[in-house]
Amino acid sequence: MSAHRAVTLLAPLVVAVVLGPLVAGIAVGLFAIASDLFDPAASFALSDDGVVLVFDVVFAYYIGWPIALLAGVLVSLWMMRGPPSALVVNAAAAIATAGFMAVAVAGVLGPVEENNGRSNFLFTLVVALVAANGCWLLMRRFARKGVVGVK
Repeated sequence: MSAHRAVTLLAPLVVAVVLGPLVAGIAVGLFAIASDLFDPAASFALSDDGVVLVFDVVFAYYIGWPIALLAGVLVSLWMMRGPPSALVVNAAAAIATAGFMAVAVAGVLGPVEENNGRSNFLFTLVVALVAANGCWLLMRRFARKGVVGVK
């Protein structure tokens, strides 16, 4: 296996684990800030929104790294065939989220994650899809160039 091929196949893992939770945390944080700004009965001051944004990013890394890792593995496997499309990236995010939540519901990860798996699946799925699309939009040009040279 050449070095170029190894880098091409590892790139989706690195992008998913590094950028995926970051995009998800920023998206959730910006949504919270926007809903705080447009809510007439807002309880937070604007100075608290920065703290909430940082907390959302840290929490996204804490919760989302296994989902991002599994989605990155799935996209990396697809890149053996060709460049990933938006459909492939969204399918990988949905499969990774469903798989992680299924393991959480089974109780393997403990009672806290079992409750999280039962009650937060839809939220986690939407955030994973937003993160996957954000990563794909940022990296699709490089992925297309990387796969073309790999045979």
